[in-house]
Amino acid sequence: MAKSAALLRIKSSFLYLPAFYGILSVFLAFLSLFIDHILLAQGGRDTWIPVILLSDISLSQTILSSIASSLLTMTTITFSTILVVLTTYLSQFSPRALQNFITDHATQRVLGIFTGGFIYCILLLLLLKETEENQLFLVPAFAVGIAILCLIVFVFFIHHVTTWIQVSNLLHNITVKTLDSMEDRLLSKENLHIDSPWDDWESEEISTKKPIIYMSDKAGYIQYIDIPSLVETCSKYECIVKVERKQGDYVNEDTPLIAIYKNEKDVSKKLFMDHISVSLSRAPLEDIEFGIRKVTEIGVRALSTSINDPITAIHCIEQLSTILSRLSSMPEPATYFNDKNRNLRVIVRNPDFFEYLNISFSPLIRYGKSDYDVVTSIFHALTIISNHSVAPRKEAIWRFTQHSLQAMNNENYLEMEKLRLNQILKELLFSMGKSKEFNHIIFQ
Repeated sequence: MAKSAALLRIKSSFLYLPAFYGILSVFLAFLSLFIDHILLAQGGRDTWIPVILLSDISLSQTILSSIASSLLTMTTITFSTILVVLTTYLSQFSPRALQNFITDHATQRVLGIFTGGFIYCILLLLLLKETEENQLFLVPAFAVGIAILCLIVFVFFIHHVTTWIQVSNLLHNITVKTLDSMEDRLLSKENLHIDSPWDDWESEEISTKKPIIYMSDKAGYIQYIDIPSLVETCSKYECIVKVERKQGDYVNEDTPLIAIYKNEKDVSKKLFMDHISVSLSRAPLEDIEFGIRKVTEIGVRALSTSINDPITAIHCIEQLSTILSRLSSMPEPATYFNDKNRNLRVIVRNPDFFEYLNISFSPLIRYGKSDYDVVTSIFHALTIISNHSVAPRKEAIWRFTQHSLQAMNNENYLEMEKLRLNQILKELLFSMGKSKEFNHIIFQ
């Protein structure tokens, strides 16, 4: 199902849930005053409401002001904790991993509840008026309930932060989000409902006509391509659009972004460019490659001399094997998209499976090829991926295996390490159906 890029950006914004809870607290404040008026009208307090829950105007104002100041303090502590976590992410993991914590709904929800609780108490303090002598109020009891809820949420937040700051949980979260992104993109109806456009008239049109080339309006990363809307626009204006850059690519004002094949000399640029979202920052809006790069970057940083943590790098390789083995069992991303009349309308670029392998493991091989444990983990990962792959993707794995062995050619491994590497390599070749090549690439 196609998603609106604007809606996805709003949902991933740090202000989305806090703003929602802030608006909700305004309605709750007026609702509380209304309930207070209904329940305590005409002697209602003498029937079933415990007196211990009721307060006069002076006590009510004291309770509300104390709770409001306490919630503001808790909100400040929460902000400080978030900044500490962000600093840790920047120094230990990856700047790209910041998005996973900031856009996490649990983090946003905690901040939203604190913000909403503060607004709730401040509004009650402003609106609470004594209309008769010795009047009692129930709303301070509601505010106390909100304060207890905020305290429970604060304890949860401390636990949440201590869990999130662990690299294993961070990698798991990135992996899960990447897998979800893969399913949204590759298992969607528009991706599965494809046919061969080159059996129709469009092949001749594209090969014989000169396209209208439009450059990008601004510099940045291609965050999202709204393909269903683009297909609809192309169908309306009877044209074919070829997107020259793939999602996640960096473009500037001089980069050709779309090519339009149409009979008329010119068409409105804005009609088509509005369906392609370009921003200064890269966002994980169905961007599979971005999730893979984040895991790889954490692994590369773990292999740096300043950190020297090969175990974390191995954990990253294991997570990459999970992502790529799932990716290898999915249909290839659609390149050609047709309208409801089965006419070709949109052509997009997609990375092939070898490119995903290269993005995932080449940086880790480059910086970790001298580490025996890292190399064996990569071969294990390739074996797992190969076991889930169809023949064309096994060929991509074979090409990448040859590339990896070439990079490791000059490394001096111990004899026992070579024996183990040859054994793992033999298993990998068997999974790809390349056992005959073993004698040609064996570690000597």
